[in-house]
Amino acid sequence: MVAVEKNGSGEVELGTNVLKIIPLGGLGEIGKNTLAICYGDDIMLVDAGLAFPNEDMIGVDLVLPDISFLVENQDRLRGLAVTHGHEDHIGGIPFILKEISIPVIYGPALAIGLLEGKLKEGGLESRTVMRKVRPRQKVKIGCFTVQFIRCTHSIADSFSLIINTPVGTLIHTGDFKFDFTPVDGELFDIASLTKAADEGVLMLMSDSTNTEREGFTPSEKTVWKKINEVFANAPKRIIVTTFASNVHRIRQVLQAAMKYDRKVSILGRSMLNLAGIARELGYMTFPDGLLLPIDQISKLPHNKVVILTTGSQGEPLSALTRIANDEHKQIKIMPGDTVVISATPIPGNERSVANTINALFIRGADVIYGRDAGVHVSGHACREEQKLMINLCKPKFFMPIHGEYRMLVKHAELAVDCGLEEQNCFVLENGDVLELNKDRGLKNGRVKAGVILIDSSRAWHINEEIVEERRHLADDGLVTIAITLDEKKQIIAGPDVGLKGIILPRGLSPEEFVIKVQGEVRNILHVKPTVNALEEHDLSHFIQGALNRYFAEKMRAKPLVHVLVHQVSAKKVKSAPPKAAKSIEPR
Repeated sequence: MVAVEKNGSGEVELGTNVLKIIPLGGLGEIGKNTLAICYGDDIMLVDAGLAFPNEDMIGVDLVLPDISFLVENQDRLRGLAVTHGHEDHIGGIPFILKEISIPVIYGPALAIGLLEGKLKEGGLESRTVMRKVRPRQKVKIGCFTVQFIRCTHSIADSFSLIINTPVGTLIHTGDFKFDFTPVDGELFDIASLTKAADEGVLMLMSDSTNTEREGFTPSEKTVWKKINEVFANAPKRIIVTTFASNVHRIRQVLQAAMKYDRKVSILGRSMLNLAGIARELGYMTFPDGLLLPIDQISKLPHNKVVILTTGSQGEPLSALTRIANDEHKQIKIMPGDTVVISATPIPGNERSVANTINALFIRGADVIYGRDAGVHVSGHACREEQKLMINLCKPKFFMPIHGEYRMLVKHAELAVDCGLEEQNCFVLENGDVLELNKDRGLKNGRVKAGVILIDSSRAWHINEEIVEERRHLADDGLVTIAITLDEKKQIIAGPDVGLKGIILPRGLSPEEFVIKVQGEVRNILHVKPTVNALEEHDLSHFIQGALNRYFAEKMRAKPLVHVLVHQVSAKKVKSAPPKAAKSIEPR
């Protein structure tokens, strides 16, 4: 078992001649991959991604890493190196640029092309300079020299990084697998890895996503056999959903459409944009007449139609989810349609994906999905490939990245099996600081790390407490209390009780429940002298806390409780109009 102890806490001292590795996102989770590398007065970033909310994050559209460390040290930030164009690696960049400037962003052509559109849309072009890199190109970012080397993944134009630092050489794999028959013919640059290993690798930082899977990840080319079979046998329309950024998969679907003389309509702006950029950069080719708008393709015979759509993760507003729920204005599922789910659920999305698949079956579609269906392969390395990476690089130190915590631990144990010393394998959490010199590594201190929640339809940031309140309200409902007191804390009006979404104890009517709550409020107000010493605001919290305990003990429930206390003077009491009759709102 690899040690995962947590050492120390406090602020990080920059300016010292020790290399510091600080993950701000992507560790202990899938998504928002963001890594800071610091030496002296220089900081460089590797990737800056986002994550998508789980089902508990009600009303949240996007999840970003807390970048307080970068804001506080922006004068030391020298640049950003992007490994590839997936949202969990570049999606956070526009949001970071709203807070700070990044002097320069280096990355592969496809990722930079995608970023250009994002920054232009947000009016953020002036906040950075973007530079496209070629395979094996070296760039300077502060005191660091970064070489971009070709790797294989589920998106075209993916890179691993060889980073030369004043202390030694780091290798950051990015997301990778060893695909020896890639769709685009671009092989992993293993020669550059072995050259770096011959010169000496201080630390390897390696993708951990599939560390629980034995063997090798199949090649992307293996998907073609099943896609070809589906297109050969489908009697009517074919609807395919995959990750919007999966250029290789989209390319194969378009090839199959051309082979079987079908026209294609793409639903989802992100997928349509990527197809256009990938075609412009030469990562896929297709004739002008292949893609048609949805209103035109709907007029064709059903056996001549392919619809490529977003929604592989069951996102509520995605095209496929709306189609499955019969809410799409232009596409309705009909018996005989073939729907291909060419993706596996990201952890946390399993229920949403299952609901979408169920809805498609109910409407008569033939749905092809699942790990054994042959329509999807992962873009991440399994255990044998992870061993190969470790043995090719021969690092002194090892740090697993990109994965949930159990994956990081298992990957570190795998490194020990490959011959690394246990004390040289570091399982970190977001915000941990790893200090390295040529001979020794040590977890020492933390920086602020966490999440920023985004509701893109309203305010930019959402407080985590608000999301917790939404979850609380959805689970157990809302109880509101309104009460008016005189100067001596005597009740002169109320307590008025409102119920929303409350599941009542068996045999108890809403009216009876309200009477019980009113009685409990009166009992709470009899607690003297505590009540007499409290002002309105504090008294509201006092009553709320007591009611929370009451509901937990008597109902085994935790409804959201909101208490409004209004205190008036004796003069106002005399002039107050008669109290209106109270109405009880049932659940």
